[in-house]
Amino acid sequence: MPAPESPLPRNTRLFVWFRLLFNCRFYYPVYTVLFLDFGLNLEQFALLNVVWAVSIVLLEVPSGALADVLGRRNMVVLAAVLMVVEMLVFAMLPVGGPWVFWVFIVNRVISGAAEAMASGADEALAYDSIPASEQSTVWPRVMARLSRWMALGFIVSSLIGAFVYDASSVNRALSFIGWEHADLAKQITLKFPIYLCVLTALLCLLVTLAMREPQERVGTVHATFRDNMRASMRGIREAGAWIWRTPAPLLLMTLGFLLDSIVRLFYTVSSNYYRLIGLPEASFGVISVLSSLAAFFTTHWMEWLVRHRSSKFNFALVIAMVAWGLVVLANPLPGWWGILAIAPLLLSMRFFQFFLSHYLNEVTSSERRATVLSFRGMTMNLAYGAVTLLFGWQTAFLSGRLGVGSEDSRVFAAALKWWPCWFAGTMVAYVLFRAWRLRKLEASVRGTDGPDKA
Repeated sequence: MPAPESPLPRNTRLFVWFRLLFNCRFYYPVYTVLFLDFGLNLEQFALLNVVWAVSIVLLEVPSGALADVLGRRNMVVLAAVLMVVEMLVFAMLPVGGPWVFWVFIVNRVISGAAEAMASGADEALAYDSIPASEQSTVWPRVMARLSRWMALGFIVSSLIGAFVYDASSVNRALSFIGWEHADLAKQITLKFPIYLCVLTALLCLLVTLAMREPQERVGTVHATFRDNMRASMRGIREAGAWIWRTPAPLLLMTLGFLLDSIVRLFYTVSSNYYRLIGLPEASFGVISVLSSLAAFFTTHWMEWLVRHRSSKFNFALVIAMVAWGLVVLANPLPGWWGILAIAPLLLSMRFFQFFLSHYLNEVTSSERRATVLSFRGMTMNLAYGAVTLLFGWQTAFLSGRLGVGSEDSRVFAAALKWWPCWFAGTMVAYVLFRAWRLRKLEASVRGTDGPDKA
């Protein structure tokens, strides 16, 4: 009979709670319409998303480097504080009015800063809290628990958030429990998901305050602010140089942003695909719930794969899942058959994130871990932004070619035909880049060892 597994370290358990409370937000199922109901238009909404993304990209790597200098716990606590401020600004914002857009700008900058402060620091803190001899076996357990709870968290937050946002649903529920003449206006209930996020933000802050910096990392803070900034800038340069000259992290990140960008693009436009295959809008939430349930029940497969299969096998599996999904998108099946056929694509992001976290942490030393993980986040966000921009150009080109508006379903269907070719091209480019980088490394090793080693 196998021995029972030891309890997870305190910081790793708190890390799971932090990620759950930080990311499972009740307004996500009504994200776009919520902003529009506050009085914004689509152009302003798009600009706010750009401001949010730019804030993350600009702050992500510097915040990771500061985490390696000032302490990962300090940066995670700061991220939680910023989340509280972000949610309070959101909750106190009046519906309509001349200042709404500018207050949202402030909100998006704070939100992006919170994301950047957490990126890399939370994972590095949790990973380095595991004894070095147990990291390769305990971390998959941590990621498996995180994946399960995140799946459940997204289901619960999506269902509750969508329900409390809708005034008619809330009023029916109040009438059912005996509140006579329940007649809450939409202007009131649209803030209910935000109020719930204020509560989760406060809980998130309490979780971070309960975290502890590992003993071996205590005392790395320098005496002055200038010295800390210099140390963080030096950490960025050293981490960037290490990534470039070390094949394992470089190739992991390169493959990472190639896979992440195309799958995230699909998530962004998935509702268009659901419409294309003839599904009613009421089913979109059901698809999200089913996807999360599938992720919950396949988590043990991810854990088993990192324990029993090589990194090459596991990433080849993800590539196959993505490739299959993109071919199906290019040749869509009608109705729910179209959802069943793209199930591997819907699950690929979970598998990929699990594998990338495991292998990248495994090859990264503790002193630069948060900085390296922040480089991972920055490159992925940049790649996603670039692919989204290319998709915009593609739809504009196809719209002119077909002589219809860009919102026409034929434009989207034509765009999907190109995606498998794009993905195949990026994978070929990755294979060529990998071969070139490994040859360069081999040549440098021969040059160091002398001609007799060639």
